[in-house]
Amino acid sequence: MTTLEISAALLLAALLFVAPGIARRLCRRWGLVKPNFRGDSIPASVGLTYLLCALPVFAVLLLIPTRHREAVLYLLITGSFGTLGLVDDLWGSRAVGGFRGHLRSLFAMRPTTGALKLVGGGFAALLAAALLHAPLALDYRVLLPLIADALLIALAANALNLLDLRPGRAQFGFALLMSAPLLPACLALDKRIVLPLVVVLAAVREWRADSRAQAMMGDTGSNLLGAGAGLTAALFLPLWGRLLLLFLLAALNIAAERVSLSRVIAGNVWLNSLDRRLGVR
Repeated sequence: MTTLEISAALLLAALLFVAPGIARRLCRRWGLVKPNFRGDSIPASVGLTYLLCALPVFAVLLLIPTRHREAVLYLLITGSFGTLGLVDDLWGSRAVGGFRGHLRSLFAMRPTTGALKLVGGGFAALLAAALLHAPLALDYRVLLPLIADALLIALAANALNLLDLRPGRAQFGFALLMSAPLLPACLALDKRIVLPLVVVLAAVREWRADSRAQAMMGDTGSNLLGAGAGLTAALFLPLWGRLLLLFLLAALNIAAERVSLSRVIAGNVWLNSLDRRLGVR
């Protein structure tokens, strides 16, 4: 390991120790304390922990020539989606929901923070996909993978947001999304897994509190983790794997526009049994 890599690892270790406390203080200061599904008042945006851990570490990794490209991508995606999620946590309203609801409000000249996430997140995902496929981003031969990767990042972010209605559910979805690209990468001894592991370790740091309903990730956390998992899939999976994952994520997002995922889970014996193992109910 180089000196900068050791420095990034030590910085991450220190941030994993102090960031949760800072995130909770910020939640109290900014009024991000809300009742959970049981009515207990808890910090409602501890996804700030992920932002506080990821951004400084990726900034250090930017200085390493062999990590520069991936560090730019992770800094762009975690920073943009985490910040957009925080804006929604701070000023968002739950009166409007779903893609259709936010788009209707936008076209009616009543923009919502959800519409801001939709437009801003879409732009960030498209920019990341263009950087990922540079310098051939304008070549028609890479148009399909470029669009697929942009959609993969954006839909993964929204998918985790949809799951984040009960303790531990979104964290489990994140683990599933991350396992698809990271398992084969680990088997191939791909050194690039250092970067997504920053996001994984930050997620693990808040897993216990989230699953025990002691804190909520908020949109800050679910959007950041989902987009980070989508980017990881875009970096590590072959095109056929990315298209398959994109199909599954699109199906989940479309289904959520029509039915309540919580009702579907509660009405299925197997899904309900699994769901109850993910956190307190």
